[in-house]
Amino acid sequence: MRGKIGVLLLALVLVVSGCRMQKDQDMGEGSSSNGGMGRYEETFYEMPKEINRNGGITWQKDGSVSVISFGEGLFRSDDEGKTWKKEETIWFPMIEEVYCLAAVMGPDGTVAASCSGKMPEAAREACKKEVPEDWEGNYCIFGMPDGSVKVVDFGFRQEDGTCISTLMFKEDGRLFAGDFQGKIYEVDAEKESLRELFTAERGAGYMDFSGEILMAVGYDRLYRYDLQEGVLMPQEEIVDAYIRQELADGTVSYTSGGFPLAVAGGEKEDVIYIAGKDGMYRHVIGGSTIEQVIDGGLSTLGDSQSCIYRMKVLAGQEFLIVYQPSIGLVRYSFNEQIPSRPDRELWIYSLQENPSVRQAVTSFKKEHTDIYIRYEVGMEYDGSMTREDAIKKLNTQVLAGEGPDVLLLDGLPLDAYTEKGMLRDLRPVLASLGEEELFSNIVDGFTAKDGAVYALPMCIRVPLLVGDRESIGRMDSLSGAAEEAERFRDTNPEGGIFGIYDAETMLRLFGMVSSEAWVREDGQMDSNKITEFLEQVKRIYDAELSGAVTEQKARLEEEAEEMVSYGIDVAKLQLEACHNVLNIPRGYAGTAGGYVESIQLCLDSVTSILRVNETLDYRIFSGQTEEPFLPKALVGISAVTKQPEDAEEFVRMMFGADTQKDIYEGFPVNRKAYEARFGVAEENDSNGSMMLLLDNETEQELNLYWPNQAERQKFTAFVEQLKTPVMTEDALCELVYETGSKVLKGEQSVEEGTAEIVKKATIYLAE
Repeated sequence: MRGKIGVLLLALVLVVSGCRMQKDQDMGEGSSSNGGMGRYEETFYEMPKEINRNGGITWQKDGSVSVISFGEGLFRSDDEGKTWKKEETIWFPMIEEVYCLAAVMGPDGTVAASCSGKMPEAAREACKKEVPEDWEGNYCIFGMPDGSVKVVDFGFRQEDGTCISTLMFKEDGRLFAGDFQGKIYEVDAEKESLRELFTAERGAGYMDFSGEILMAVGYDRLYRYDLQEGVLMPQEEIVDAYIRQELADGTVSYTSGGFPLAVAGGEKEDVIYIAGKDGMYRHVIGGSTIEQVIDGGLSTLGDSQSCIYRMKVLAGQEFLIVYQPSIGLVRYSFNEQIPSRPDRELWIYSLQENPSVRQAVTSFKKEHTDIYIRYEVGMEYDGSMTREDAIKKLNTQVLAGEGPDVLLLDGLPLDAYTEKGMLRDLRPVLASLGEEELFSNIVDGFTAKDGAVYALPMCIRVPLLVGDRESIGRMDSLSGAAEEAERFRDTNPEGGIFGIYDAETMLRLFGMVSSEAWVREDGQMDSNKITEFLEQVKRIYDAELSGAVTEQKARLEEEAEEMVSYGIDVAKLQLEACHNVLNIPRGYAGTAGGYVESIQLCLDSVTSILRVNETLDYRIFSGQTEEPFLPKALVGISAVTKQPEDAEEFVRMMFGADTQKDIYEGFPVNRKAYEARFGVAEENDSNGSMMLLLDNETEQELNLYWPNQAERQKFTAFVEQLKTPVMTEDALCELVYETGSKVLKGEQSVEEGTAEIVKKATIYLAE
């Protein structure tokens, strides 16, 4: 963003928890007393509006702090971030208009930046060796204290799949770097050399120092490297357990800048601080506990959209955390004169960690600083609690009148909760939204026979079927899809139909739009519907395999294995339309099914491919369920809540446009927020591009475009037609997929498979 620089110290101090809560070695749940005194307060400082993606704040010897904005240049502050000035530099034209991955300034004023792509003219002129005009790769720029500039090619190439992604100066001026493959280096700018220190498995994120110990956050552990001895230090298991919990999805850094988790050296060499969504913790090296210093539930740390750029421990046990520019700098100071946390508490529960709930908690606590938001996750990331055990524990609490106030019902037995009267009617809350209109068809899909609405999703995923216009026109049901698959094979002896050769994946794809039909009104499995499902999917699978091209199948399997090696959940990916649709232009499939949950790199993949091939079209993907949709972040209020007004206010806010605009698990059910999603960019704007590796091993560029008005109207019309939420219990679905795989592979007959599924389901439901 461009505009006048004006930075003000906000006259805003929010109360956040500073209770000295300890967590057990197994990361078990802790609690703090409402009667204690003392907690940390947050003081906010705005960042200059010009600052966008940046390398985070660094501290100079003269006491100033600096930020290098990748799009605007160097900004410096002499008062710890209260005010800023932009400075002209000789090196900035060399990183401007290119993709900069990292840029920092050292304590003596040395600048280090890592860039990727085509080297601009200014950088080529400063490079010692001749650089071809069409050269592309990773190069580093060093702005030296004497005003000179160095451009260095360390030998990283695009085909190697790595480059320098992280740069960090130590207080003594030494420079360290990390690459995408997890290798950590010491950089010698004078000698233009790298010295490899160690490798972090699957990449490293935030880096900092504790004395002579370099610390790097891995996806499942903290790496501590002794710079004097040149060896990795022993692992701290309690810290590693916390990291595994906070980084359960394996993300250690964000492409937009910043990190989900940071670590810093403390007031003593054997003390470190770790900060993430759950809050800030203090740990003594060699100890068996970590001590909570700041509760994420009452601080910016817990905000679902926040990410940490830099963290510093200040004198007097104060802290400075630099978040993304939209939040700015936050100084944490302890105040002994205020209660450790508010008296009122609202208890939010979800079976698994949910980003939509996190975002709702963030929005609510900013407006209700007098309420402590307790967000509990039933299943810990370390696997110490099974789904069944978590549900039993929750049921015991609810039936005893001691359960959560607001429930996220994803993965929970909604039908059973409704029948037992465990949920309140949400109609009063929905009626109070006023002009905040929701999609009426989605509300209708959750309206019970008595007219009550006991649960409602914050967002939905939309199943789509993409392919030849006439062909998908006949795929209006599961049997229609089977007939069309066989028709395709009759006229096309070879080649992929859906391009899916794994039995379980095929079952999951069609189960996604069929499973709601498998359960009768009495809660038992419908053997007729299970038989029909297995018969029809087997027809599709047999048709797929009968014309499979060995080379194509092998290449797809290799690609899947490679994605798994990078930590990608391939099973989930193969249920997404944006992934499967790419196999049509690549020559691996004629039809694609799956859900879309967003526009960028999702719906736009479908609409952009349709622009290239006018014979293609898309429709709602229906199986045994008519016009299905996939609800996400399903919200309910406990019938025994002790805070009914607060619970209703929280749920009302969850479905308001301001909160829904920031929900990205699916398309918002709030119409205003839904429309705003399309207004993020101008219609037909370039949304980037991707290179597709075709079946003939050549490459083809696919340009992506933001949906235009016609594309937007078409998709919205489909959204408005959706009427059946697919919410079959995961455990019952897994029974079908596990046994169904044997049926598709010919190891069991359809009749045998159905009998086994119904028998196991009966036992499960009885328990």
